[in-house]
Amino acid sequence: MAGQSSRRTGGMDAARGGYYEVKGNPAPYVIPPVAAVVNLIMAGVLSRLWGAYAQPTAWEVAWRSALIMACSAAIIWCTWAVGRARQLPLRMASMLMSIAACGGLFVLTFSRWSFDKIMSYLLIMFTASIMLAVTKLLHGKGDDARAHAFGELGERVRELQDIGKTGKPKVVDGRVITHTEMLPGADFGSLAKPDVRTAIASHHDVPVGGVRMIRDRNTPRTGRIEISPVDMLEHPPAWPGLSAPGGSIADPLRIAVYQTGSVIPLILPGDPRQDRNAIGVLVALGQSGSGKTALQVALACEARSRRDAEVVYIDGRKGLQLPKAFRDAMHVFIHDAAEGERYLDGLIPLVAKRAAQIGGHGHDQWVSGCGKCPKFMVVIVDEASKFIESEDTMVELAESVRSVGMYVQLGQQRATGDRLPTSVRSTIGGAICMGVKNVGEAARLLSEETIEAGADPSWANRKPGALYAELPGTDSDDWSLPGRTYKIDRDEVVAELLTYLASIGEAPTAAGTPAPAPVPASAAPAGRGDDDDDPDADADTECAPPPVDPECPPDEDPHEPITVPNRRRVPLDLEPEDGRQYTPAEIRGMARHMILTAQRNGQTTVRPSNFAALVDRVGDEGLKPPTLSKILGEFCQGPAPLLRRTERGVYEIVAEPEGSPALVGVAA
Repeated sequence: MAGQSSRRTGGMDAARGGYYEVKGNPAPYVIPPVAAVVNLIMAGVLSRLWGAYAQPTAWEVAWRSALIMACSAAIIWCTWAVGRARQLPLRMASMLMSIAACGGLFVLTFSRWSFDKIMSYLLIMFTASIMLAVTKLLHGKGDDARAHAFGELGERVRELQDIGKTGKPKVVDGRVITHTEMLPGADFGSLAKPDVRTAIASHHDVPVGGVRMIRDRNTPRTGRIEISPVDMLEHPPAWPGLSAPGGSIADPLRIAVYQTGSVIPLILPGDPRQDRNAIGVLVALGQSGSGKTALQVALACEARSRRDAEVVYIDGRKGLQLPKAFRDAMHVFIHDAAEGERYLDGLIPLVAKRAAQIGGHGHDQWVSGCGKCPKFMVVIVDEASKFIESEDTMVELAESVRSVGMYVQLGQQRATGDRLPTSVRSTIGGAICMGVKNVGEAARLLSEETIEAGADPSWANRKPGALYAELPGTDSDDWSLPGRTYKIDRDEVVAELLTYLASIGEAPTAAGTPAPAPVPASAAPAGRGDDDDDPDADADTECAPPPVDPECPPDEDPHEPITVPNRRRVPLDLEPEDGRQYTPAEIRGMARHMILTAQRNGQTTVRPSNFAALVDRVGDEGLKPPTLSKILGEFCQGPAPLLRRTERGVYEIVAEPEGSPALVGVAA
């Protein structure tokens, strides 16, 4: 019974879909039978004037039939040629229609009519019309392009034809920029497709990553196209030194540069006068060898050189690989995973204490230069997947540290649902994405707008230090602009930091620099104890790092200089977990099920990053970021929408209408 009900529902849905298809565009379905009737009338007219009933001579029959056959051949050839970009069934149905029409016209013109001839003609034309209509219904509007290059090229050409006009190109910071306006009814977002950007890059012979599409937030018709002729980040820029030794942590930290050469500012505290929120928690994503550790070491040295900052560095897997001088220079350095977890747990009560201290003298958030505010805390957690497993701790920290002068950076190799839970991902205040496996991996961390504009960090570890950054205080149009960290010598960075610390009397000594830890004594500051005097302390088996996770091997030694290996680019794709290829209906059904489950769990909003588990299941080819955005957009439409889009890619879940028809193909 259940199977019969499902088939009945599927048939009703198919009939309803066919009705709406014909109602929305009836011309392709009405024209063939009308043309068949018109052709019959024309054959009758020609039969009376030229054909069998006109009693023509043999010469007249010869040249008149030759003329009709030539016209018929031209029609049939034109039908075959025009159908080149169509699907083969639609092309064959169109050919049958043309052949039947031309053959019927010839026969009925030069022979006397009979009931059998008329009925045969009508039956053949009726069959051809039905075939044509069914083929169009099963292939959308019948304009599906073929899978080979010429069909795709036709689609790209049609998209580019929607461009109404472009402004005069200008060269800005080594980029060619032109403002673009689409024709009325067209969407600038159609140019943001990867295939279109690739076609433009191929036409101008520039790197694919050098083409960006920046839409205008005020209208869907306009935007700007940016083309970078050369990759200015092929070689990392030289490190210019510490940006502001002795300055305030409120001043921007200099950690990387954009492709344009301008500095990517990392501003940790918030500033209500500039409508800038504090970051709070930032996730730095990048696979092994992408340069993530070098970025974190440079950031730690920058923060440690500021007078009003307290720096904590936690690396429970390979912290002992870092230089002893660097470990001693940090206020707190933890290389044991258990101690790191206890330290992070101890930050939660510390948040309440700092809030009471800051609010006790009238401030609602940490203020630079205030003598009554505690020092700004910078907590850098490398290989953070081990600690993020304590999801409640991370969520509570992400929701509360912004206003109390604390910054937590989580270094991650992957952003899958088990290593970066949705609840943590939805509360972070910034993101840095370095080299990852593919764009689907990056889409779990970067925003929808950044991915659509052209961000694609799928260079893995072939371009160490290259990154995309979504940071408060930066223009969101620049989030899709690639950047790169400086080429640093780790010993040189640490030496410059030690020189500054020595100038203010805080240089670490042989016995270590004592520094109070803000949490239980189990998380001891770096450099405290006799082990640091032992040159063989790093080889102590009791201090060995935990076993290596085969899915996330440790980063390469950050002491190695940043180079650009000359490797052939290998495409990497995320395959479905069970190898099964899911249909669009099944994917929509699973997305709907996830939204309704979130609603039942009390969640009121969703965003594309919440569907990481779905991407893991169906693969990034089955659910690319633009496809996911399209599905969520469909859920916002109709008389009883499931979602309502708010700002910055967030979708509000609205009440599900009662009695809505079941979706076909919904996976359990």
